[in-house]
Amino acid sequence: MAQTIDDFRSELRTWLAEHLTPELKPDVLARLPEAERVGRLRAWQATLARDRWVGITWPREHGGRDASIAEQIVYTEEMTSAQAPPVVGSLGIGIAGPPLIAFGTAEQKQQFTHRILSAEDIWCFGFSEPGAGSDLASLRTTAVLDGDTFVVNGQKVWTTLAHHADWCMLLCRTNQDEKRAKGISCLLVDMKSPGVSVRPLRQMTGEAEFNEIFFENVRVPRQNLLGELNGGWPVAVAALQNERGILYVVEMRIQLQQARDQLLALAREHDAASDPVLRQSVAELNIQTEVFRMTCQRILDKLLRMGMPGPEASIIKLHWTDITQAMPLLGMKILGPRGLLYDAPEPRAGRVDPSQWLQRSYLASRAASIASGTSEIMRGIIAMQVLGLPRA
Repeated sequence: MAQTIDDFRSELRTWLAEHLTPELKPDVLARLPEAERVGRLRAWQATLARDRWVGITWPREHGGRDASIAEQIVYTEEMTSAQAPPVVGSLGIGIAGPPLIAFGTAEQKQQFTHRILSAEDIWCFGFSEPGAGSDLASLRTTAVLDGDTFVVNGQKVWTTLAHHADWCMLLCRTNQDEKRAKGISCLLVDMKSPGVSVRPLRQMTGEAEFNEIFFENVRVPRQNLLGELNGGWPVAVAALQNERGILYVVEMRIQLQQARDQLLALAREHDAASDPVLRQSVAELNIQTEVFRMTCQRILDKLLRMGMPGPEASIIKLHWTDITQAMPLLGMKILGPRGLLYDAPEPRAGRVDPSQWLQRSYLASRAASIASGTSEIMRGIIAMQVLGLPRA
C-alpha cells in the first residue's frame, strides 16, 4: 500500500525528533569555528543519507526516494520548520547529482552518487568567470586533450564552498574553433589535483563563502568527461535547471516568513509602532510577505497539476530579492545607531555571532539581486516569457 502524504509527514517528524540533537541547532553551529562546523554538518548529512532523508528527489537505485512534488513540499516545510541544519552538500545533491545521473557513465555514477549523498564528497561548480557570469557561454577556461588527459588552464570566480570542496564540475572550452556554447565540455575535476589553487573572497559580512579557483596545467583524466566532448552545454543547462526547483521555492517562502516574524518581534521590542513611518513600513513588509506566500502557493499548485516549473519562477526570485533586501534595511532603521555595532567574524575561524543576525542579514542581502540570476535577467525573462514582450 502506497504511503500517504500524512504518513510521509509523520515519518519525517518522528525521525527529526529522534535525530535532531541540541548541538545541531543554528545558534550552536554559528558559534563553532568554520572547520568544526563543516565537519559537524558532514556528519549530519551522513545520518540523513543512511535513512534516505537527503536527495529525496533522486531515484531509489541511487539512494533517493523518488519523492513526488507533494512529498518534496512536505519535506522542505518540516525540515525548515524544525530548524534542521543546512545540508552542507546541497549543491552536489541539487546541481551535480541530476546531470551525473542523466549524462554520467555507469562508472561515474558508481563512483560519485553515493558519496554526494553522504557528504563524503562536497562539490563546487566552476561555471562563472571574471568575464563570463550571466553570459556563461563566453567562458575562456580551456582544456586541451593530450592523449588520455585534458590539460586545463583558466580561472573561475564566485565559486561557493570551493575551499571545502573535494570535486569541481568544470565548464571549459575544448574546441577553440567553435564559438559560444558549441565548443564547451564538462569535466569532473579532483580539487586535490596539482595546479588547482583556491583563494577565498572575503565578503562584507566578514565571511568567505565564495572563492576564486585557478587552474594551471591541471591534468584531468578523459574518463572524467561528463557527457559528450564539446557537448557540455546540455549538461550545464540540466545543472542550472535544478538550481531553482520546488525545494527552493518552499524554502524561500518559509525563510521569509521566519524573517518577517523576527522583524515583528524586533519592532515590538523597540516600540516601532510609536513612529508612524516605521509602523507603516512594517505593515507594508508584512503584507508583501503574505503576497509572496500566496504567489509561491499558486506556483506550487501549478506544479502539482502540471508537474513542471515555468517562467513564473523568475517572478518568485525577483519578489524574494526585493523583500530580502527591504526587510533588514527596515530592521536597521528600527535599531538606529545601535545597528552600526557589528563585529565581523574572525578571518580564519569564521564564527558568527547569532545575536547579530540583523546586521549580517543587512550586509548579506546586497548580493540577493545577483545570486542565482540577476534581477535584470529575471525582469527580462518575465518580460519575454510571461508578458510576451518582444526582445529589445
